[in-house]
Amino acid sequence: MLEKIMDLHILLYAMAALGGLGAVGMLATHLTYRRLIRKNTGIKTNLKEKWLNLWKTRDRLLNRMNRMVWYPSLLSTALLGAAFWFFNRNQEGLSLGYLYVGAIIPAALLLLRQALDFTYKEELLMNTLADYVEQVRTWVEEIPAPAKVDEAEKEEIVEHIAESIRQTAAAGSHFSRMLTPEEQEIMREIIREFMN
Repeated sequence: MLEKIMDLHILLYAMAALGGLGAVGMLATHLTYRRLIRKNTGIKTNLKEKWLNLWKTRDRLLNRMNRMVWYPSLLSTALLGAAFWFFNRNQEGLSLGYLYVGAIIPAALLLLRQALDFTYKEELLMNTLADYVEQVRTWVEEIPAPAKVDEAEKEEIVEHIAESIRQTAAAGSHFSRMLTPEEQEIMREIIREFMN
């Protein structure tokens, strides 16, 4: 069985197939991302959700691209080690084809990963984020500023808070000693300062 595997060069073909699988997977991932960007850059509705989905999808696709490099590279290296072990058991020399394929697969996948890298397309995502920020800015500018509270309302609020504290003090809490008029006036001043 072992001799048949070595004679048919099954390990060599498996290493080449892993390299091809990694390359096809990276191409498919790259095309998926390009299609997603093209589909989503023209739409102006619900920018926040679109931007968040683009970033999540980008991260997921980047992880998939990395897996398409590392898994085939590691499996190819493991198959090269197995081939080296098989040929050493039979006292035969390892064919240079195995070494070439074993070295070229990881290098070629890394180069292809760099060539198909889509992180430069973040400019498109940043434009989408800028659209979202601009939309939120105009939305915030449309909200009217809160009206200033006049002095009568402030005094009414201060009295309400002071009355709540007096009721608490009457119940025997740690405010129970703040029942003198001077201390109550200090308490009102503190509340006024806090409101400003």
